[in-house]
Amino acid sequence: MQTAITALAVEYAGLTVIGHVREHNEDRFGWVAIDGGAAYVTPAEEHALTQAVATSDLGLVFAVADGLGGYGGGEIASGMAVEASLSQAQRNLAGGGRIPGILRDAFNRANQAILDAAITGKGGRKMQSTLSTLVITPGEAHLGHVGDSRVYRRREGDLELLTTDHSQVMELLRLHIITPEQAIEHPARYALTRSVGGDITVRTEIRNERLEADDAFLLCSDGLWSNVTSSEIAEALGRSPAEACRRLVDLALERGGDDNATAMAIRVREAGQRPEAPQGWRRLFS
Repeated sequence: MQTAITALAVEYAGLTVIGHVREHNEDRFGWVAIDGGAAYVTPAEEHALTQAVATSDLGLVFAVADGLGGYGGGEIASGMAVEASLSQAQRNLAGGGRIPGILRDAFNRANQAILDAAITGKGGRKMQSTLSTLVITPGEAHLGHVGDSRVYRRREGDLELLTTDHSQVMELLRLHIITPEQAIEHPARYALTRSVGGDITVRTEIRNERLEADDAFLLCSDGLWSNVTSSEIAEALGRSPAEACRRLVDLALERGGDDNATAMAIRVREAGQRPEAPQGWRRLFS
């Protein structure tokens, strides 16, 4: 038997803008409740601030994707990445099972959806996307990540980057070939080493974290994080999710708005209680 699970209570909001330079918005974000219901995915060229409050016994899934503009069909790839990953994750999570494996399945489904669409001519033949997801369940937060969109967490005023950019610049930094100062303006800073839709298989980064009340998360595209500082993100996440999104997107626009910018902020009001793992012989019959 498992202990009773206290329901999650979560407040969240999202905002995406084209910016001052790009003609199209190739960013997408969305969310879905594991308990049921249709997923919300931003339509093309969405600007309006979207916000909600939800209580859930099982949890919620959030996703942000950024289509690669250089290959054509970026807005199609990012939309498919969000929609396919949310629907696959919701279906499998509702049936139970290990979340890391479910996240990998969701990313594989998104990868295959983009490849199939490219083959049948529904977008650019090499269209690709980044994809970052956050699954919040009672007492736990699970991340799936490919590319250079990011997930941050603010806890007790401290900000932590929970994802690693899958980019050539990050690899050069890891190998100590360049310095952090050189990375800022390096010509390879936007060249990805992993993407969804870029190959037959996708290597998904998975991470599991304890969830606490008052935790705040930010999922964002590179058009946002490259134009704001860590201290500004931490300050914004101390506000309501809607205010955080508006503040960070406004900063990105003020500083050039040379790329699509997307922010999705989540505030945990009640973290819920994770189920206890069955012990001893009970594990065989749970």
